[in-house]
Amino acid sequence: MSRFIQAAATMHTLSLAAMEEASRFGIRDADIDHLLLALTIDPGTGGQVLRGMGVGLEETRMAVAAQHAAQLDLVGIASDTDDPGRIVFHETSGYEWTARAIAVIKEASRGDRRGDSAAVLRTLLDEPSGLIEQILQRLDVDQDALRSRLDELRQLDLTPPSASDVPALSGARTVFIPAGLDDVWALLSSAGRIPEWDQGVTDVRAAEADGWWDALTRTITPDGRRIQVKDDFRRQRIECVRCDEPHDVAWRFTRPDAPRANPRRIDFGLEHAAGGTQLRITVAWEPAARRRGRRIVRALLKPVHRFFLFIQLTQIESGITRVFR
Repeated sequence: MSRFIQAAATMHTLSLAAMEEASRFGIRDADIDHLLLALTIDPGTGGQVLRGMGVGLEETRMAVAAQHAAQLDLVGIASDTDDPGRIVFHETSGYEWTARAIAVIKEASRGDRRGDSAAVLRTLLDEPSGLIEQILQRLDVDQDALRSRLDELRQLDLTPPSASDVPALSGARTVFIPAGLDDVWALLSSAGRIPEWDQGVTDVRAAEADGWWDALTRTITPDGRRIQVKDDFRRQRIECVRCDEPHDVAWRFTRPDAPRANPRRIDFGLEHAAGGTQLRITVAWEPAARRRGRRIVRALLKPVHRFFLFIQLTQIESGITRVFR
């Protein structure tokens, strides 16, 4: 994976999580504290280092809230004691980064920095406003120890494996979920709960055949926008093709009214991790009936397929983590 692609993927993932955190407070400007919150659930090196030092999502949320309350008290403004609401990012719009958050993101990809989550965390530690330093003090985290740990890992030159061997119609992503393995398994192994994490599915109903469920394709987004769906794509059929409790489950989605449509398969592999669950998500589009020349076309469209698979994977990741945040 090139440095540019790695940086773009990291920023997309962190931006999504940070703006989701900002939406809990009813604000549209995601700042560096939201970026720190996003890092606590990042599966990369930055997130692993933070969690290894005891910096989890809930602890950091409390530290951020306490720091903002203290800043308001200094200017004589009573802080709002109401708890933040739920994540509504996927139901709203108009989110942007603050200027200092943009500066951190740019700096994390400048020079010899790779733009990965470790580089973002290191840049946050050097951010001049002092906000991150004050939040980390509330978490009893020694910034020098955190820097030393990041430096040690950088010397190891940990580079993500290349994705060149992944077929064009499949993609995989390893993510961190801030919840216990049993809770994550209960979500991902239930057909009735698929709409909670799959934005393309709604109204799952049991079918007559054993092991199959009927479902409808979502036609209205959470923010109220209408989605144009062809008539023969409105129905979906869902099958559980593997279930090995509590570590592996796989779902297969077909379009009974569109027999030439590519079936979609989503595999989940779950493992215990410090502070939560490590989850491996694999999305594969199974080729429909072979047609002459399709292999050549698929090869030409491989970069496009990978881009859309990445978007699908991050949407699934966001849907799963949102349930537990």
